[in-house]
Amino acid sequence: MSDYQVVIIGGRPAGASLAIRLGRLNIRTLLVDKMTFPSLPAVPSSPIIYSQHMQVLEELGITENELFHADGRIDAFVVNFVGHFHEAIPMSVAEAKHSYAYGADRTKFDTAIWEHAGKYDSVTTRSGFSVTGVLKENGRVVGIKGQSERGKEETIHADLVVGADGRFSFAAQQFEAATLEEHNQHITNSYHAEWENIGDGFVPHSGTMYNTGKGWLVLMIPIDTRKYIVGTYARPGANKNEKRVEEGYLEALQSIPAVWARLKDAQRTTPVVGVKGIRNGIRQPVGDGWALVGDAFHYKDPLDGQGIYDALLEAKSLAEAIQSWLSGAKTWAQAGETYKEQAINATRPMMLQTVKRVKNEMFTDPPAFIIKTLVRWMLSSREYQRDFMRLLTRVSDPAHWQTPGVMRRAIWNGLMNDLFRRKTAPASIPVEQKA
Repeated sequence: MSDYQVVIIGGRPAGASLAIRLGRLNIRTLLVDKMTFPSLPAVPSSPIIYSQHMQVLEELGITENELFHADGRIDAFVVNFVGHFHEAIPMSVAEAKHSYAYGADRTKFDTAIWEHAGKYDSVTTRSGFSVTGVLKENGRVVGIKGQSERGKEETIHADLVVGADGRFSFAAQQFEAATLEEHNQHITNSYHAEWENIGDGFVPHSGTMYNTGKGWLVLMIPIDTRKYIVGTYARPGANKNEKRVEEGYLEALQSIPAVWARLKDAQRTTPVVGVKGIRNGIRQPVGDGWALVGDAFHYKDPLDGQGIYDALLEAKSLAEAIQSWLSGAKTWAQAGETYKEQAINATRPMMLQTVKRVKNEMFTDPPAFIIKTLVRWMLSSREYQRDFMRLLTRVSDPAHWQTPGVMRRAIWNGLMNDLFRRKTAPASIPVEQKA
């Protein structure tokens, strides 16, 4: 008999939410993570939790107060094209269940989900446990090998081993999971740190993107009172000091006056962490005795803040597949194929939209007059704002976004508004008539 029915490697949102769902089904589960909680993830994150994302979290029975700080609430998102214009987009335009989003303090957020998983009698949580390999019998995965914090070697047998250990998944390597597809024509570099005592932005309770229009941008996400995650996103070669991570990160922030003005009295509270050459792809998610979930399965650029939501959706589908398998309704091959199909259908269209946006944001340098006209006209259009926010919140189906008519109307209306303002502006008063 196995020690557990399911062992999950990785205890952040993908693994911990899966453990919660399995705990509700009374499935004997072991959840392990090499870190102890509270702690931060080791890679950059754009942890914006939109309305649809919150609805999946609500299914887990965890309250907003447990997951977020009150001042992490985001009522609007500001797009600032540096030196040209800025536009505030209210979250309410998405017409979703929640008219706001949250910036997640990953220390608080991840810990809340981990601790919630441990409340179920059938779930055992073990932090500080490093997985060193998987056990196999006749090619089938049957468990894991690992070390406790004290260095004690252990072997643990399971009916199924799940890798939920991120984009650089050790589990995926051990399972020899094949890569199904990748979209790496436009890879980026991203670095971030947490800062506190940050000055106010354009709009209260807002996140801000400072886009230089030259292949890189800065994203500021509130997570607590005057505390933000400040991230840089750039195409390779856009920043001079790519080899010296911290120096390059600070130089990027200093080069945008509006950003550095907000940071002048601030203190960086965490080290700078990042990924060079962020890839976008999908691995084979199931095999004989194993499965992958979260970034271990489906890794993508964090620019749009969709990784956590994708992980939660995948965990939900995987829990259903595991239940159907353990109940005898399906073989693991059948259940795994269902999971694969559901998870890819739920997440791949948004990945393709993000890949497209990365190309447009990072690898296209529009002339100043295009930024001041076409780009401004689109971002100031309430219809375009609604369309865009419904994409990010996943209220709209990413597979069918966007209708060309929205962009055409936004550009036409912007042009007409500019022409109308020019025609109705007061004429200059002749010198002899001035008082």
